[in-house]
Amino acid sequence: MRYTLCIEGDSGKINITDPDVIKKISIKISQSDKSANDRSDQLFGDLVIQGVLTDKSQQETKELFEWSMKTDKPNVYKIVSIKVYNQNELLRDYYLKEMYCTSYEEIFNEYADSDGEEGDSIGSFVLVMKQRKGAIGTIVVSCE
Repeated sequence: MRYTLCIEGDSGKINITDPDVIKKISIKISQSDKSANDRSDQLFGDLVIQGVLTDKSQQETKELFEWSMKTDKPNVYKIVSIKVYNQNELLRDYYLKEMYCTSYEEIFNEYADSDGEEGDSIGSFVLVMKQRKGAIGTIVVSCE
């Protein structure tokens, strides 16, 4: 599997296109209020991106870290585009508006390779995003 990620807003773009950086993506549509009778305005998009910190991803992950600390509206809400590939075949293309960062974590360790062996990575990162309430209708998913 291979992934590309683009996060864009008023303050610019964060692009992660290196096939060795993002290792796992989880996208979930869920209802926050379990007592609701219907799901009309209770749905949210949740997104988790997990990857490795490498020399090649230093700038992009630094920008993710900086975005996670923003509190002003023009810099908080972003458009997120994710492409999921199996070799060269596009499996999914996700487009999500009004996404904001709920948490960002960087983990550094001596043996940070995803297999537990020493490699090019210096650690890992986890980016968790949630969609603004009422924006569920803006999600677009396609496949080829």
